[in-house]
Amino acid sequence: MTTFTISIPEELKRKLEEHPEINWAEYLKKRLEIIVKQLKKFEELKNRGELL
Repeated sequence: MTTFTISIPEELKRKLEEHPEINWAEYLKKRLEIIVKQLKKFEELKNRGELL
């Protein structure tokens, strides 16, 4: 598996740390997978001419 590193503002980091029960890395990984699937679907519709 590959590592993906991002930078976030300190204020956002503090807010995330207020919720240690949430695995933020896992949450972001799943959200990115959803976004990639949505983009793929969008491209398929665009290529078939089904989008205006």
